[in-house]
Amino acid sequence: MTKGELMEMLVDYAKSYVSGAAASVARNSYMNEYQGEAISQVFIRVLIVDFVNFIAAKQCMDLGFYTKDLDET
Repeated sequence: MTKGELMEMLVDYAKSYVSGAAASVARNSYMNEYQGEAISQVFIRVLIVDFVNFIAAKQCMDLGFYTKDLDET
């Protein structure tokens, strides 16, 4: 797998994950210290995009992945 393919895969996964992220965090609270506080969808989107861009940077890539890109199919 090339770095570009890895990034494409991560972006695709992020797009499919974002809508169910809050429920996933709550469901897996035993693993992540979640205490039932409200998590804004904006914060979830920001965190997912930041993480994907972080991984890209670690691969010496400037992915330029934006929160608006999560809505593209």
